[in-house]
Amino acid sequence: MKTEIRIKRYALIALLIVLFFFTLYTALITYRYYDVVARGILGLVSLYLSYFFGRYSKIDMSLDNLLLAPQKGKYLIAAFIGGIIASWATIQVMEMISFFTKR
Repeated sequence: MKTEIRIKRYALIALLIVLFFFTLYTALITYRYYDVVARGILGLVSLYLSYFFGRYSKIDMSLDNLLLAPQKGKYLIAAFIGGIIASWATIQVMEMISFFTKR
């Protein structure tokens, strides 16, 4: 019984290693020939993740609370960095859309 479990475990590990190398190969080929598409997808994922970070981080504040907060700097820095990341991600998505519409 233990031998059968070990064989299944080793087979699963080998399958995961092969899958990892196949994924790496596919990612490299895709990025080499369609780098605009890969960056656009990364932009979409970045926007999606930043939305959920903002939603669940409890940083969401009103202006009245921001005026009363003793440490305004961290909220302003978070807004600045979040805005830059969102802008970069949006630019990447727009480049991907223009890549598909030009063809």
